[in-house]
Amino acid sequence: MKKKAVTLLLSGVMVVSAVSYSFAATRNTPETKELGLNKREYIIEELQGDINGDKIKDRVLLIGEKENEDDIYNKSIFLKVVDGKSKKVSDIKINDFGGYEGKLFLGDFTGDKVEEAMIVTNTGGSGGMVDTRIISMKDNKGKIIFDGKDNLGINFKGKFADNFKAELKEDTLDEKLVIDLSAFKDSYIEQGIYDKNGKLLKETEPWTDPFSGLNPIDVDGDGVYELLGHQTIAGAYHANTISRLNSIFKYEDGEWKVKETEYTTKINFDEK
Repeated sequence: MKKKAVTLLLSGVMVVSAVSYSFAATRNTPETKELGLNKREYIIEELQGDINGDKIKDRVLLIGEKENEDDIYNKSIFLKVVDGKSKKVSDIKINDFGGYEGKLFLGDFTGDKVEEAMIVTNTGGSGGMVDTRIISMKDNKGKIIFDGKDNLGINFKGKFADNFKAELKEDTLDEKLVIDLSAFKDSYIEQGIYDKNGKLLKETEPWTDPFSGLNPIDVDGDGVYELLGHQTIAGAYHANTISRLNSIFKYEDGEWKVKETEYTTKINFDEK
């Protein structure tokens, strides 16, 4: 992801219209010989859309495969596409992609007037993170345009500094953040990270989690979708969220570029 135009907003509010995902238990439809599903495979969701560009709607099925029939985790999640014209069934496999439940969305992310398939699944990790892939099937040629590397999002790294501050930098964007840690100072003093005067006693390095949410959003109403991503920055430990990131990504020139980012700083009114 390369720098294009980045706006950093302190405690700003981003009002947008986005497609929201809510993960829920899914029920399988009857397995059919037509789709070639085995006893460990089931249909998570099915949508219709023209994903190969021939102007005829295709059936797009999100498939989960379990190690055992009673598992709630899908060891593999992939697509089956039934061509609307030829009725040919194709499997679109994705390497190292599994998770709990799943959601499918069809929309144009590239601006070529052909829908791509976006798949989102829960990883089951402690941070509530999701894993996402976006696949182009234009001219019946499968290509992943949003992969595991893209799913890492923006990665601010850095360290705690004197006076209850965190100094962070994102190398790809060449942007810096300074986050006020005053809301956590009592806890940090108790843990021996700072003294009561704000002097840093123990070197501490915050880190940025991958996406906890990623939603398709048509920012300018032109029919081409961007992505609205949500991430958190952890401080002294994973549950210590010191900031939240909301970013908009757009697919341009064959890659995802950051168009806008906002971050938050917590304020503890009890400290005043």
